[in-house]
Amino acid sequence: MKKSTVIVILILISLVSFSQNNAISKNVKKQIEILKKADLNLTELQLSRITMILSNEDAILQKNIKSFEGNKSILEATIVEIKTNRINNIKGTMTPQQIEKFDAIKLAEKLN
Repeated sequence: MKKSTVIVILILISLVSFSQNNAISKNVKKQIEILKKADLNLTELQLSRITMILSNEDAILQKNIKSFEGNKSILEATIVEIKTNRINNIKGTMTPQQIEKFDAIKLAEKLN
């Protein structure tokens, strides 16, 4: 009985920890809503991949902001590079028609 209780508690702890680490930030949710409203006809698979891209890029951005806090010029250059990579990675999940519409309605500006 004790072993099974301990196992259940450990499983619950790991599930809570996992869900906290994979929480989607407000910024990422906002960007996903912008993409959904843009009428790009994104599939659920594309939205899932884009959400993962945005979450990873957001985490990288936050780490760099902390790392280069005292060095404004390096921080600005790093932010530009991260934003460029973000847009390129998002476009990498899209069809040519979706990319064309993405560019036509200037979504890159709205996502940055």
